Amino acid sequence: MTILWFFAALLGMVLVAVVINRLTGTRAVYLETLALEPGETRLWQDSGADFVPRPRIGSAVALSFPRYRRHAILWTDRRVIVAPKVLFSAKHMVSHQILFTNQAAPPGAAANEAAGEFFGGFYGRGFMTLLAVSRSFERVNGKDCVRIQPTEDSASALNMQDALILSDGLGELRKSLEERR
Repeated sequence: MTILWFFAALLGMVLVAVVINRLTGTRAVYLETLALEPGETRLWQDSGADFVPRPRIGSAVALSFPRYRRHAILWTDRRVIVAPKVLFSAKHMVSHQILFTNQAAPPGAAANEAAGEFFGGFYGRGFMTLLAVSRSFERVNGKDCVRIQPTEDSASALNMQDALILSDGLGELRKSLEERR
């Protein structure tokens, strides 16, 4: 009897999620079918990277960052797109869009609005938008990474201290970013 209650609770959660997604218009966005904006240039892509958002509140005292290579990262001249691999699929679903406020083409009003909303505008868009003020190449726990520092508004909306991108190909990213200067 307990197992039936368990499955009934799972079914209830799925039904609530379906209803919320229908009401808010949230749809899955896949990296493989994502079209770049007009004039946007692809700088670097890695389908064997890891994305680690570190929480501001409730974080563990000691963190380790295992390399599972589950995320695809697409870095363009306007934004960074993070897409984890979908379970039982070869596709990557976009989970985060990171926009830098100090770029030549600053984010538009829609991105600023989405970044300040609950969960970074996830409901209605299908992915979180994060505004960032800086990025730096570092080593964390002996692994090369890019540390992305969010703006105060994005950090509080998403409970995020910073985010790390771990990859074996960060040398290529650094080179392409330096060429853009």
